Amino acid sequence: MVTNAALAEALFQLAESQPPGEGRLPLLRAGYAVFDHPRELGGGRRLPEAIPLEALPTVSMLRQCHGPDALGAAVQRLAGPHRARQSSSRQGFLTAAEIDTALAEGSALRVGELRGAVHWHTRASDGAGTLDAMARACLRRGASWAVVADHSRGLGCVNGLDDEGLRLQRAAVDAWNHRHGDELRLLQGLEVEVLEDGSLDLPRSRRQGLILVAAVHTGLADRRDQTGRLLRALDEPGVCALAHPRCRLFARRSGLRVNWELIFRHAAETGVALEINGFPRRQDLDAGLAAMAAQAGCCFVLASDAHHPRHLEFDRNATALALRAGLRRPSILNFNLLDGLRSWLDERGLVAALGG
Repeated sequence: MVTNAALAEALFQLAESQPPGEGRLPLLRAGYAVFDHPRELGGGRRLPEAIPLEALPTVSMLRQCHGPDALGAAVQRLAGPHRARQSSSRQGFLTAAEIDTALAEGSALRVGELRGAVHWHTRASDGAGTLDAMARACLRRGASWAVVADHSRGLGCVNGLDDEGLRLQRAAVDAWNHRHGDELRLLQGLEVEVLEDGSLDLPRSRRQGLILVAAVHTGLADRRDQTGRLLRALDEPGVCALAHPRCRLFARRSGLRVNWELIFRHAAETGVALEINGFPRRQDLDAGLAAMAAQAGCCFVLASDAHHPRHLEFDRNATALALRAGLRRPSILNFNLLDGLRSWLDERGLVAALGG
């Protein structure tokens, strides 16, 4: 049976073999429709309606192939004038069907038992929901604590929070906790920019009481080794987690060039959690790197990186990656109740982030 992963990759390769223009679009759309379909399409399952009509004959033919060799031969036979080849920027991602299978088969980590909803955004930066709407959605999903992490000012394209924005959000967080803190404890975080030299775009004097999630968003096309940049970021005071560490994006970039063995060893030494970002096109860390990090003794946080209340379910993708990596529940912060989070923060001198 041809898996959705193999079928989608074949369609992406065929699309890229075509000259730039509208000839590529039906094949690209078909590839994404297959990649995002929640069930494997082999065995005669009905094809997704999202597949363009023009691509249906190609998809139908490709999924009849018996094994990877036959599929590869079919791709070469149908390819356009450009060579069909795999792209590293698409490797290591789980399809929607693979995510559902991992969650159904994995009993060690259950999405319904997550108690922390970490790294989500509001209208204060580039999110679509209010703080109140996002918090209520976290509560409906069973969270007992949640960390809002809007962007800092350093990433200009997302209108991040300045001092006044942070003050206003702090007041809103305190107001929520006054009314609903017994049901869901909100913590104010901030997704801070890791600058080119590894320092953060937030002065140390303004980090008090914040859960800092350090992230790289610039210099992503730089093929120079950026190990030193991440090592310094891990040493910055107040950093709790390193967000989407690899900085990869499906079909667009394969990520930073880094000595991951050194990064993971230092993260374990400093106690900085590594994020497994479940946003569908990020899936970062991937399962292979997460397994390597676990061997180094790292701890983890599962993140939805939600920009809308409905995106909060992306923590299920992060859970699937954690299952594929063989991570154990004690190493994942989200499975802790509030008292467990308090202990973790207290060990790092950051318990003030819980507020009064």
